Amino acid sequence: MPSRVIRLIPWTTLRVRLTIWNTAVVLLAIFCSLGAVRLGARAALFREADLVLQGEVAEIVLALRDRATSNDQIVNELERKMTGHEARGWFTQFIDKSDKTIWKSPSCPDLVTQFPITKDRQTNLVQIEGFRFARETVVGPSGELFHIRIGMPTAFLEEDIDSLSRLLVPIGLLLGILTPLGGYWLALRATAPIAGIIKTADRLRPTRMGDRLLLRGSGDELDRLSLTINRLLDQLASHIERQEEFVANAAHELRSPLAAIQSSLEVAILQPRTAIDYQASLEDVLEQTRHLSKLVNDLMLLAESATQQKLDTAETTDFKRVVESVVSMFTGVAEEQGISLILSATHDAFVAGNMVQLRQVVSNLIDNAIRFTPHGGQISLQIDSGETNQDICLKVIDTGSGIAKEHLDRVFDRFYQSNSGRDRSVVRRGGGLGLAICKSIVEAHGGSISIESQPGKGTTILVRLLKTEPQSPRPLISAG
Repeated sequence: MPSRVIRLIPWTTLRVRLTIWNTAVVLLAIFCSLGAVRLGARAALFREADLVLQGEVAEIVLALRDRATSNDQIVNELERKMTGHEARGWFTQFIDKSDKTIWKSPSCPDLVTQFPITKDRQTNLVQIEGFRFARETVVGPSGELFHIRIGMPTAFLEEDIDSLSRLLVPIGLLLGILTPLGGYWLALRATAPIAGIIKTADRLRPTRMGDRLLLRGSGDELDRLSLTINRLLDQLASHIERQEEFVANAAHELRSPLAAIQSSLEVAILQPRTAIDYQASLEDVLEQTRHLSKLVNDLMLLAESATQQKLDTAETTDFKRVVESVVSMFTGVAEEQGISLILSATHDAFVAGNMVQLRQVVSNLIDNAIRFTPHGGQISLQIDSGETNQDICLKVIDTGSGIAKEHLDRVFDRFYQSNSGRDRSVVRRGGGLGLAICKSIVEAHGGSISIESQPGKGTTILVRLLKTEPQSPRPLISAG
């Protein structure tokens, strides 16, 4: 099914989304920072003002204790003290214990004078709307308690804060303009490798799989993604190459018997012939048809096993009985070729797998060994447990002429046939699919297959399958 075409909307691209997120996060950080600067400056200004007020009131109280002998002297001292601060709007209030104002400076606001003394007993600093004052209790000359308030308007503090705000606002606006540009630049750099991946992927075609993604060498996630995609492209290219080779070989193998059938029939109908000639022609056609039928069946089996990467269900199979049955079936064929067929299996061998497919594997291996073993040779089959006792191993050993080392890597390829190092006189006709089918079935069973061979000495094929416990294996299919 073709993939659905996704219509790209410009503002939904990863680059735009990264820009928006970067801008949003940075702007939030900027405005939070500017707000924190403003709040911090305000707190610092008020803290400094509080220290000044507390210092002034403490200084006045100390002076009154040393020099004041009457209320008038207290008032005079307060007037003298406020003379230097009136320009800044400072104010003073002198209150007795009954909350009656004895004296206040001209700049003292009504909000402060009307504020009861009883409300500020819990604190030495009071904020009333736009005014802030500190208070302290002092003992008069006659032993009475008096209260002194010294304060100032907070308007000039707010003006300083407003001045700072007027400075921060353009800074914030400037950063607000630059942030999207910086965010887009960062997003552009971050997505540049992805753009390269997209361009390379767009160039790929089934007929052109040579391009690969460039690795920047940074070792980051994008490099790892590129490396993973390159591995996938290597596998796809290899798979496509094998498929093209398979199709070409299949066409070639199918063409030969079809051409032979066509030629035999054309010769038969070219002119009248005797019944014996017609019978000979039909026998040739029948032989070619059988070969063609076997080739088609092998192709279907290979395609079926290739798509089945792993068995969906597996049953317990007595592999020893499977091998015995196949050996019994091929004994007559081997004797006709003057070949000894020997089975060595001293222990039971149970594996998890499909019995019919496992029969196919053993049949192909024995048939392949018979085809390449000369008259008087020997084929031995050995079944035993693996080194870890977790596998069942089947060895098929023949005394044929062997296979040259340079051909061993390709013997499991489809349609691959090499007569190098083999006696051509003993080779019977084959389609070149037997070992490929074996490999596909064994790997689908979670096993492995390997080959060793020495020219002039023979060939050994080793099959490893997963061992399992016996569980009432199903009856074996008749060898006939």
